[in-house]
Amino acid sequence: MKILIVEGSKIVRENLIRYLALGNLFEEVLEAGTVKEAKKIMQKNIIDVILFDIQLSDASGLELMPLSRKMPRRPIMILCSNYKLPQYINIYENMSVNYFFDKSSELAELKSFMKKLVTDRKNLTNINSKPKSKLN
Repeated sequence: MKILIVEGSKIVRENLIRYLALGNLFEEVLEAGTVKEAKKIMQKNIIDVILFDIQLSDASGLELMPLSRKMPRRPIMILCSNYKLPQYINIYENMSVNYFFDKSSELAELKSFMKKLVTDRKNLTNINSKPKSKLN
């Protein structure tokens, strides 16, 4: 599985990767600091999960949503931001963001969620890749 982390601050991005232990969970961890960088990566890779912030230096992270819907295999979109106001939550839902975590208060929940997500996906892959037994 591949994950793309889109976070404007390199320090925050590195801390998220380290805290969430993404290098241990995912086969490849891709990074972008801007929407422009993220779009380039999204066009060249099959990505399973995109973890992104809403406020980036060049544009809103929500601008990644239309491109994510055009990808050959739609990634799970996880918004991790400090903007958990009711009016933003409605926007996230309307944009089809799959999950939202508050960066300032829900990192432990995000960490548990990421572990479960990867474990569930691996279990599903193992089930689908097992040879089918022939019935006599």
